[in-house]
Amino acid sequence: MAQIAPFVLLVVLPLAYDASGAISCLIPPALFVGFALGEIAVGAEFGDKASGLRRRATSQGATSQGATSRGAAIARRAALWLYVPAQLAAMLWATARAGQETELVPFLALASSIGMTAGVFGMLTAHELIHSRYQAERALGLAMLAGVNYMHFRISHVFGHHRRAGTHCDPATARQGESAFRFILRSIAGQFAEAWCHERRRANRGWRAIVGNRVHRYVAVELAVVSITAAAFGRSGVAFVLVESAVAIVFLELFNYISHYGLMRRRSADGSTEPFGPAHSWNAVHRIDNWFLLNAGRHAHHHRAPSLAYPQLVATVPAPDLPYGIAGSMLLALVPPLWRRVMDPILDDWQCSPAALPPSGYGSL
Repeated sequence: MAQIAPFVLLVVLPLAYDASGAISCLIPPALFVGFALGEIAVGAEFGDKASGLRRRATSQGATSQGATSRGAAIARRAALWLYVPAQLAAMLWATARAGQETELVPFLALASSIGMTAGVFGMLTAHELIHSRYQAERALGLAMLAGVNYMHFRISHVFGHHRRAGTHCDPATARQGESAFRFILRSIAGQFAEAWCHERRRANRGWRAIVGNRVHRYVAVELAVVSITAAAFGRSGVAFVLVESAVAIVFLELFNYISHYGLMRRRSADGSTEPFGPAHSWNAVHRIDNWFLLNAGRHAHHHRAPSLAYPQLVATVPAPDLPYGIAGSMLLALVPPLWRRVMDPILDDWQCSPAALPPSGYGSL
């Protein structure tokens, strides 16, 4: 059921648009609010987070879906392989329809709806695939990122964020007190710069400085996609692609915002940085998050084993938990004063807890 839901949504969106283009603009907020309410209704994976149950689940892998049959594992992986072309096909259909749209509200409704599916399920799928050990899967993940003009994310995320998360050098780590809107702008610009600098260091000699720089190639692919869109669907098609991409990127960066907000690694007197650990990722223990969002709530384990397939991720102890799940926290982040009022006391309490204490010798943030 969880693997089928994103495909069902890709079918429902065109039907809703054909029924009434303006009504489809209600789908993204309705889904987000509904998902947040579902997090509350369905509840957490562990009724008492302080109990030994969660520790036993972590140590024994009881919360992992990796113990299922090989056939089930292949089916889950095949769902990822199929979702990328399905999402790209939906985006192509929507671009063609947007090119014929003459009214602004249905145009924006379609862009926001398709952008939401790309930003949630498309980005989650791409994220899973770009971490793969297999080149074909990484290429499929890049194809999804090309659809939203964010291919450099593969470099900045894998070679930047996973090495520097929880430090001031990581543009994808939100500082305490930083609003989601300010973070999104800083993260988008910072991740592109980080990817470009990484590639400049990697391919810094002769012709390789241009041809070998993958950011150059990614930008060329994205410009080609926009040019083909302009030729096939005109200015309306290009505008649609840009708006839909912006919506998808905002969804991705909102997730980045809530995943590490304020969880900074400390530094020692000699300038070395505390090793990254479970204490530096916000997790979500709500069942519905991990059912439908590829175990995205088990973020600490993902950082510990980035190439591990999502069904094998388990709840990690000790680690801080988001109070309202992923969807609820993203909605809360859209109101910065309310976000800080709720999250800053939780963050302060966590950082003062024994579980968050760094190894000996690490003190200042």
